[in-house]
Amino acid sequence: MLVLTQKEGEILQVGDDVRIYIKRIKGNWVRLCIDAPQSVELRRIPAPSRQTERESETDTQFVRMRRRR
Repeated sequence: MLVLTQKEGEILQVGDDVRIYIKRIKGNWVRLCIDAPQSVELRRIPAPSRQTERESETDTQFVRMRRRR
């Protein structure tokens, strides 16, 4: 696992065609914008609580993406 420190306004490039924009940092919250082709599957995986850490890690939610035109 790679841990990075980023500032607002910075961009993280993953491969040739995925960019992650750091839009806003407020307290413990970070707002990200992800620019990726539709063929890239994105999933939201909730942070585990102490109780759910023992449970299966297969519970994921698919993220609905809005495409800007």
